[in-house]
Amino acid sequence: MRADPQQRRLTLAMNRFSPEQLPIEVASRDLARAARLLVIRSQREATGLFAGNYVSAFRGSGLEFEESRPYVPGDDIRTLDWNATARIGQPFVKRFREERNQTVLFGLDVSASMRFGTSGLTKAATAVHALALIAAASGRAGDSSGLVSFDSRVRERVPIGRGMAHTWGLIRLAVSAASASRGTTSLESGLRALRIQCRQRSIVVLFSDFRDEALLPSPPAATETRRTTRMRTELSRLAQAHDVIAAVPIDPREIELPKVGMIRVDDPERPGATLVLNTGSRRTRARYRDACETARKRLEAEFRSSGVETLWLRTDRSPLHALGRFFRERAIRRSQVSA
Repeated sequence: MRADPQQRRLTLAMNRFSPEQLPIEVASRDLARAARLLVIRSQREATGLFAGNYVSAFRGSGLEFEESRPYVPGDDIRTLDWNATARIGQPFVKRFREERNQTVLFGLDVSASMRFGTSGLTKAATAVHALALIAAASGRAGDSSGLVSFDSRVRERVPIGRGMAHTWGLIRLAVSAASASRGTTSLESGLRALRIQCRQRSIVVLFSDFRDEALLPSPPAATETRRTTRMRTELSRLAQAHDVIAAVPIDPREIELPKVGMIRVDDPERPGATLVLNTGSRRTRARYRDACETARKRLEAEFRSSGVETLWLRTDRSPLHALGRFFRERAIRRSQVSA
């Protein structure tokens, strides 16, 4: 199957440069092009079944009266409009439509570790593509949206707003913020900013690789610090007030190492922290794979204990399918609960 030319151009536009290494005018031109391509792509993809699954997964806050119409066999008698029936002399039923009063608030981690990517997009670009798809679907549904980007501190904020112009502006700012990924990860500051940004109950989608030692101290037996306690408190408070989804971009090399001999691994958030691995050793690859799997399970357990849903996004695959599956499964779960 041939690669989508637009996806190929988008990948090049978002991954081939580091804004710190280019003149401002060149970086701005490339960023604008990447944002424009992403807006066009997400507008095209966030239609049909994808948009329908989004609406089903995140239902509105209630129902509002739309009209009365004549009764037909099979209608629920509980919806009979007694006033219209008495006035006209034949049975009428009320029709309701879902009241879309949802707010989707995006949290975007733009720390240095999000620049990592060995195939397809970087983690930052994968997160932004998924964010654009959800933003486009929420805009089509008439929902409001906002954005908080952060690394060690809050970098950008987009206030809650509604309308397609607002949505496309939010996507463009997300592209710009993600392209300048830098600094260390401080989930505490991002979580607090998200909680403060929106007072009413909202859908919060947090895009991050969660490379914060405060979340998962290493080694597992390490004593938790006060920063760990504060961060977990912020996560629990956010999940109690909002419907929170942790969208975690993950690279294939964070699942399993290839057999390519000796490699050097650097920590982008800790300059000078370097590890040399012999990937030719089966034992080394097995230990690495087991450690990665353990870390993923610990992260999912942390989210479950806080009431947060987990969505994994692979950098070597389009987030469209992962999101579609997530929306569909969530809609099924919601229908089973309400049945």
